[in-house]
Amino acid sequence: MLPRRVWDYIRSLGAGDAPYSEIRGWRFEYVTPRYRYRPSPSEVAGICPSHRDVYLRRVVGVQPARTQEALYGYYVHEFFLEPFRLVDRGGVGLDELAAGARRLARRLGVRTDRFLESVYTVGAALALQSLVDGDIPVRVEPQLPGAPVGLSDVVKPDLLVGFLPVEVTTAGPHSHYGGAKELQLAGYVLALEAWTGMPVDYGVLLYIRRREPGEPLLDWRVVVVDDALRRRFLRARDEVAMIVDNGVDPGPAEQCPRWCPFRGAPGCPSRS
Repeated sequence: MLPRRVWDYIRSLGAGDAPYSEIRGWRFEYVTPRYRYRPSPSEVAGICPSHRDVYLRRVVGVQPARTQEALYGYYVHEFFLEPFRLVDRGGVGLDELAAGARRLARRLGVRTDRFLESVYTVGAALALQSLVDGDIPVRVEPQLPGAPVGLSDVVKPDLLVGFLPVEVTTAGPHSHYGGAKELQLAGYVLALEAWTGMPVDYGVLLYIRRREPGEPLLDWRVVVVDDALRRRFLRARDEVAMIVDNGVDPGPAEQCPRWCPFRGAPGCPSRS
């Protein structure tokens, strides 16, 4: 289901520039956590650069507001993945797959627009293509053990194509959140390595953006999960765990995302 250019790029890296990584998921001298709290990959790669979102939620007990932007991003995410869920269950026909968008809309309580319907159509085409190809297994939201690498008991990448974790996001690739998704991929890679004992050197980020007039633009980017990224992930993992374990308020970020659902919480910038 991945575009051929993605596979070609990975093959080109493997031809001579594949990264050497000393830090692997099975190297427990590196990945053993330093604190009791075990965050999820999404907490490590959260929306707040200072990790105050985790502090507010896990220590203070503040629930995030349902902002329009964050909620719509969640809908896009679900409409893209739902066809993969249906195909993953097996025995799905074209009629059932076509009706899946309506069932999902009812379940989420949302009225679909042209963009969400197009996102679903693109997801359905890719899901069916993975079924036709058949040579590389595709799993949607597989449950991987996270505890061996200091993460929550179960971690779930959006997709697993062979041994490549794929994460879907509507954030821009140059935003903080878009960049933080690289850390999330590193967490999945370490969990995969700890579980399988096999080296995994790459992950894929899929940015879904709106292209006029309302059509989705899919931007696939290969992320090389080298030692530098692995160390960044482990530092961020331990920082988040320390904040929760010790109840340390890291303070608001210098550049607070305008759509952060914790805006307006005590000590955070207002929504205005």
